[in-house]
Amino acid sequence: MHTTEAPPPPSPAADVLNHRLDTLHGDVGEIKTALRELAAAVVRLALVEERQAQAAAAQERAFTALERIERRLSVLEQQAPAATRAAAWMDRAMWAAAAAAGMYVAKQVGLIS
Repeated sequence: MHTTEAPPPPSPAADVLNHRLDTLHGDVGEIKTALRELAAAVVRLALVEERQAQAAAAQERAFTALERIERRLSVLEQQAPAATRAAAWMDRAMWAAAAAAGMYVAKQVGLIS
């Protein structure tokens, strides 16, 4: 039937081999942990790079808008003296029209003959 025999005692070489395998297993576990941490760091780095790219694009859009505003301001500054002169002429024309209307009313009322 079934006889119970004791397993043979481990040899010193087998003990050394078992110790080295245990050490190697521990090292592989540490490597796996380090690789997981490294993968997480790479993912975070990719997110940071993406955000930096978005910030750079937004900054470029802001600079473009600022350049357009500067060009418009330059055009307006060049047109300002002409607009000031036109406003002065319109002011004078309004005063002349008001004076003419006042003279007409004064003549009709009989203040001026």
